[in-house]
Amino acid sequence: MSRGTNGAGRRTRQRRAVAALSALGVVAGLAAGALAAPAGAAAAQAVPGGSAAVSDPKRPEGIPVACDGKVYLSKGDPDQLYTVEREPGKVRLKELGEPTPFLYNAIGVNPDDRFLYGTTFGDGLNKLVRFDGKGEYVLYEDEIEGLPEALYISGTFDDEGNYFVLADNTGLIQQIDVKHNKLVRTIDIKALAPDALDIFDIAFHDGYLWGSTEAGAIVRIDVENASADFFPGVLPGGSDFGGVFVYGNGDLGFVRNAGELIRVHVKNATGSNPRFTVLSRQRVTPAQALANVDATACFFDSSADLSVHKRGPKVVKAGDDITYDITVKNDRKGASSGWSLVDDLPAKVLDPATDTEGCEISGGLLSCTGGPLREGGRVKITVTGTAADVTKPTPVPNTATVFGDDEDPHRKNNTGFASTKIKPAGGDGEEEQQEHKEHKEHGEDEEHKEHGGEHGEPGRS
Repeated sequence: MSRGTNGAGRRTRQRRAVAALSALGVVAGLAAGALAAPAGAAAAQAVPGGSAAVSDPKRPEGIPVACDGKVYLSKGDPDQLYTVEREPGKVRLKELGEPTPFLYNAIGVNPDDRFLYGTTFGDGLNKLVRFDGKGEYVLYEDEIEGLPEALYISGTFDDEGNYFVLADNTGLIQQIDVKHNKLVRTIDIKALAPDALDIFDIAFHDGYLWGSTEAGAIVRIDVENASADFFPGVLPGGSDFGGVFVYGNGDLGFVRNAGELIRVHVKNATGSNPRFTVLSRQRVTPAQALANVDATACFFDSSADLSVHKRGPKVVKAGDDITYDITVKNDRKGASSGWSLVDDLPAKVLDPATDTEGCEISGGLLSCTGGPLREGGRVKITVTGTAADVTKPTPVPNTATVFGDDEDPHRKNNTGFASTKIKPAGGDGEEEQQEHKEHKEHGEDEEHKEHGGEHGEPGRS
């Protein structure tokens, strides 16, 4: 939620940031119109919760951060690092290490050494800060060589270990060599400069940097060609997205400062017309607004083969109850760190409802989220509804799709299919149900019961 940077609007935007932080009761060292120096920022000795500051640590001490599906988030003043613990329908923030006596942002995990890095701001200086797996930090003694002064609030690493940071409203993406603590390249992307965009974090995937605007547009940034594409209307507007990260399966995670995590699936990510689907929204609990927020994730070591199975009645009459049982299972390819499921329920299933924890239905779309799932573990989801009126026997197919947080080595079993035939209320529904009973006795419907389809995208059935 912190704002930057250079130019005519700088003072106004700093006051706006201070007012927002003060309203949430998290400002300790900021004053309107200026950014006060954070306590201890220039210290070269050990500080509580941290390590001795160094100028160029070639071989980081400490243990790397966990990369088994961990999502990391920093927020507040004093700044605190957390892990984001996913649960059914919500996420909890678990403290990692101690608060820092300085402000930082633009965090990302370096694939070369698996430590988490960020940049400081607030004292007129921009220094690297590095965190290990226990949340213990090292504040670099020297400023980043060649880096212009600004409030760097967006940052990420690419697959090659290049660290990119962006100061809001400049359009200048800076590439930093963290090993030698210096700027190596500046990319001028004028499309990112307008004040109204409010791009507060970026993440790397499929050769692009991804972010979002305060209005809810997703931004795809091409560093090599110094260009940006905007895709409006994907996310809700009205609150900044201070944290962006990439799930292990390639989905994008957006942490909204209003206090929720929104997951977006991207199809044809590198094409001229990518398609975006909001899969789930998880609230931060306890409910809270987030300030000076940033996020990153590490899924290098996580993989899980999730599958979904869906069962429903073979035949019903109009007006009858319909019950779907959907089972998400971890098929023993590693522990799952979390998952989302969507099912665009048929329009002829009226008043659909579910009381399964972590699930909700809006506009006929079932969306569920779950936390870690051990190898061989399973979760059952139940959906009920009423068969609509029909004038003739009408087949109603339906597909549920699960999206694991981690890389999934076998995606063909990520969907579950069921089809129900609705008969007119005055028709021969009982006769059809007898036919279904006979089919079951001969095992003719076992494939629908035990196997999912191969549809890979959510959509109306």
